Amino acid sequence: MHRVIVASVLAVAALLGLASCGQAPVNAADVYKIGCPAVDAAAGGSSAVSDVTVAGLKKLSESGKLDPEPQRWVEATISLLESDNPKDASSDAKRLIIDGCAKNGYPLQNLDPST
Repeated sequence: MHRVIVASVLAVAALLGLASCGQAPVNAADVYKIGCPAVDAAAGGSSAVSDVTVAGLKKLSESGKLDPEPQRWVEATISLLESDNPKDASSDAKRLIIDGCAKNGYPLQNLDPST
């Protein structure tokens, strides 16, 4: 779990640094690299990375550089990470997040769409 948190923080910091330079394009893979480990950690009970991750995802969401599908995924992920209990998110939001992570090579371990 500690490795997931450290990896997520480093990914967010690197991505925010690149995005702020304006030279590196933001793509859908970036949002999943940041969000999926954070969702898994948050659903597993950790809140240590949520604030940093939410800030990074909000910046990416507001960049206007995301296609509609990753944009919906980012909005659902931000909502889940900002909630008091990520496992209480709607089943539709959880399914969107789970499917997006799986499709991009990040199968989640701690988020169940039926709970």
